[in-house]
Amino acid sequence: MEKTYENKVKDIMIPIYDYPTVSGEATLKDVLRIIMNSYHFQGKPRTGRSCVFVVENFELVGIFGIPELLAAIEPQYIKGSVKSVKGYTLWATTDIAFFWDGLLTERCQEIVCDNVKDFMKPIENYVDINDTLLKAAYSMVKNKADTVAVKDKKRLVGMIHSVDIFREIIRIVFQDDSTTISSKIINSAWDGNITFKQPPA
Repeated sequence: MEKTYENKVKDIMIPIYDYPTVSGEATLKDVLRIIMNSYHFQGKPRTGRSCVFVVENFELVGIFGIPELLAAIEPQYIKGSVKSVKGYTLWATTDIAFFWDGLLTERCQEIVCDNVKDFMKPIENYVDINDTLLKAAYSMVKNKADTVAVKDKKRLVGMIHSVDIFREIIRIVFQDDSTTISSKIINSAWDGNITFKQPPA
């Protein structure tokens, strides 16, 4: 059996210069405007970059994207603090959370002028530009992340996403001509041309 060629991290990573960068002092409103402008009105990514890199002292120190935004709007009482809300005192637990109409708007208004550095995710996990994709996948699984930073001689040069590794897996699995029939069946199923019946009891 002929050995399958495997791409490495350097072959499929997204270069760092493809991402917008902001100062750590930038407000969340400024950052959201940048992310918003990277999308078409149809909702399709223009660049595929739904995040920004945060720079302090000429060094990339963090990343801010949609997951960080969702964490930012999380009510403070869920994060372990005690807060008086509409005359009631709420104690946070991991099992109980209180939500009410208008809370999303309230949280957006509270955080919109805060600095992005207060909500960014620090860049702590790296793979080398010459590493295998399996090592990158291991890093993502270990750190429960969808992305991992890429370094070349201690310099941050890019990012690799789980979807990039997924595409490589698909390429490897379906590159053999013998899988063409199976591939067509899968595509037909997605097109609605195949019906699935429940097995008899």
